[in-house]
Amino acid sequence: MIVCVHEDRAEYLVGLKLTVLSLVRYCPDLPILISCPRSPDSFRQWAGTLPNVQLLTDPNLAGLSWNVKPTILLRCLNEGHRDVIWIDADILINRDFRPRLAHLDDQTLVVTQEVYWGQEQGGSHRTVAWGLQPSRTLSATVNTGIVRVTPHHVELLKAWQTMLAHPAYRQAQLQPYYERPLHMLTDQEVLTALLGATEFSHIPVEMLERGVDIAQCFGPAGYTPTERLHNISQGLPAFIHSMGRKPWERAPSPSSIWSSGEPLPRRLRKYYDYIHLELSPYTSIAREYREQLGEEATWLEVKSTPARLLATLSANHPTLQGLPLAVFDAGVRHARRLLRIGRYRLDASFNLESSPLEPMHD
Repeated sequence: MIVCVHEDRAEYLVGLKLTVLSLVRYCPDLPILISCPRSPDSFRQWAGTLPNVQLLTDPNLAGLSWNVKPTILLRCLNEGHRDVIWIDADILINRDFRPRLAHLDDQTLVVTQEVYWGQEQGGSHRTVAWGLQPSRTLSATVNTGIVRVTPHHVELLKAWQTMLAHPAYRQAQLQPYYERPLHMLTDQEVLTALLGATEFSHIPVEMLERGVDIAQCFGPAGYTPTERLHNISQGLPAFIHSMGRKPWERAPSPSSIWSSGEPLPRRLRKYYDYIHLELSPYTSIAREYREQLGEEATWLEVKSTPARLLATLSANHPTLQGLPLAVFDAGVRHARRLLRIGRYRLDASFNLESSPLEPMHD
């Protein structure tokens, strides 16, 4: 088994560091391939101090964002690795996850469930919109924060790679995320479409369960109140995923938000996000690695008065301290769902009339 992680944005390398440090802590004997096409010297030196770490600096992988996943997974398989796991560089490992996968055979693909609030979960919309023939309906949309593949999945990865290079998808990616059609929103919508199609419906799929195997921290209620309460006794899941805005991206301080001169609604939204990121389980666990990061990390500090109060009242419990925000956020999201207010468009103008995989079968 080998784990591969990727990042080529300098301001996001701190997340990659945290992913690798948590892997080294809980799976010290597990080989790690770090793909970092634009790695500065300081990062190279940092990576060189870690055991079982290989640094890949292929410039051809720069600027591909999440679309790089099938390319790197295929590369690892072509190099002879038999069991390859992709982990996003905004995920922290909270325990050795390998026992969770020990029962799987080589035919089984592993992904995770999308966050509970994901729009149009599962179903066949993505498959049909891509011009593919549906043969299977998944219970949840695929989230590709974690993907486990073996040589049995080479054709699937090639198809995924082909679709991510499709002109229509590339055009969609040029739009702001909230203007993209749902089936071309990200790479994971594309993989969801493929797994529901006739060509690949025979592949067994194991989905890591949100709230049990992985905390999908996408806003306060991404890790839902119910999931948080269930995890009080057994602790956080093995994977903690900081989806959406990252805690190191927030404003330097609460005062900088209020003095920004932006319209009041925007400042209120930023302050709300600031508090959420301070109280995120991801941020709580990340503090354990502060001394190993080798860089300034003031974003790990709790600075706002509401966050300090909630942290104190919960005795800094990583699951409970953000629970009040999660309850409020869940109420808002439930209301949006009841009113059928969707964040993303079901834009038929991007639908394909025929399968983009047809050239693969010629």
